[in-house]
Amino acid sequence: MTILNPEQQKQLMTRVFWRVMPLLTLAYLVAIIDRANVGFAKLQMVKHLGMSEQAFGLAASLFFVGYLVFEIPSTLAVHKYGARRWLTRILVSWGVVTVAMAFAWSDTVFTVLRFLLGVAEAGAYPGIIFFTTLWFPQAYRVRVMGIVTLGSAFGNMFGSLLAGPMLDLDGTLGLAGWQWVFLVTGVPAVLMGFVIFFGLPDSHTKATFLSPDEKEWLSQNLDRESAAKHDHGGVWQVLWDPRVLFISLVYALILTSLYGVIYWIPTVVKGFGATGTQNGILSSLPWAVTAVALMIVPRRIRSHRDVLTGFTTLGAIGVAAFFASTVVSENWMRLVAMMIGTPCISLLLPCLWSLPSRFLTGARAAAGIGAISMLGNFGGFAAQNMMPWAAKLGGSAVAAMLVPTICLAAVGIGATVVRLTTKAEATAS
Repeated sequence: MTILNPEQQKQLMTRVFWRVMPLLTLAYLVAIIDRANVGFAKLQMVKHLGMSEQAFGLAASLFFVGYLVFEIPSTLAVHKYGARRWLTRILVSWGVVTVAMAFAWSDTVFTVLRFLLGVAEAGAYPGIIFFTTLWFPQAYRVRVMGIVTLGSAFGNMFGSLLAGPMLDLDGTLGLAGWQWVFLVTGVPAVLMGFVIFFGLPDSHTKATFLSPDEKEWLSQNLDRESAAKHDHGGVWQVLWDPRVLFISLVYALILTSLYGVIYWIPTVVKGFGATGTQNGILSSLPWAVTAVALMIVPRRIRSHRDVLTGFTTLGAIGVAAFFASTVVSENWMRLVAMMIGTPCISLLLPCLWSLPSRFLTGARAAAGIGAISMLGNFGGFAAQNMMPWAAKLGGSAVAAMLVPTICLAAVGIGATVVRLTTKAEATAS
């Protein structure tokens, strides 16, 4: 048995962290940019393609249908073929489809390409999550997922700063502003695919930057945690595990909130009378605050009790903030409220993704994470259809923020119930 003292362990995990996490975070950042771009492209595309807000929302949401259908097989492919090869395939294919969307000449073509984009990207996020379980013991996983989620915050921030000005290029070189949005955001995915292929090690056992003793120590700790989980049964039986289904429901609520905000903030800000560039700057502010929060909060969450407390507290703050955004009278107040509520959604993600690895390992972990991501992404489909519907029903763009308000309330209530139940069981035993 290999033994490392606390200082050696700290140095080892720091080295692993800086060797693996920047690449995974960048990959997820690029993925988020390619999910956020449609919210900006919509501001011109709806008119150019002759679509209604509701029709565009439905077409855009078909991304999640393609994603759902291929999510579990693609995640299992990460386990079978290795993250380096499969993530490269994912990045390159979705970059090519994103660039192709710049040349969608009709609503039908746009609809088909959105579906194909979901197929291409399926497995990216759960594949990244599964990959982290091969490198990091349980005590590090909330922090690790906080860093991965940081890619989401920076992706939305940079995506806004990039896509907003692209709209103001309308007519340059004979291309519409929305076409520039897809062109400029699609190319980085292709480039990132090659960075992943040549830069990401397959596993800690093959890592050249670790010594034999360090590899052995990591293997011992990961194997010991896996053995303690008593994870039995077939790979596909995990789909019916009540814990997986419950986490999937919570994830769906979180994603309805997250993608609703990603998709709709540019529309709310456009109602302020902002130009494309101004819209990009203002829409990036909630994500800048989110990035700061993700660098501070997740490292303080280590235990299961901390996770449940995080769900309850973040849900309550988010509910108050998004509800306030629908009732305040000034535009700057609406923006500030969204700047407070948006980080609460993103901070829920590292809490949630620390849960599956507590009871799943190996191929079952890949299938379980894929299942949670697959079922949870119904929330993304719902968000892009519910936001325009809620805005129309409420009579204003900002009224759509009632959607994340309701979803976060449900998450907070569910976490409170679990906390009370867990406490009661602990007291009884």
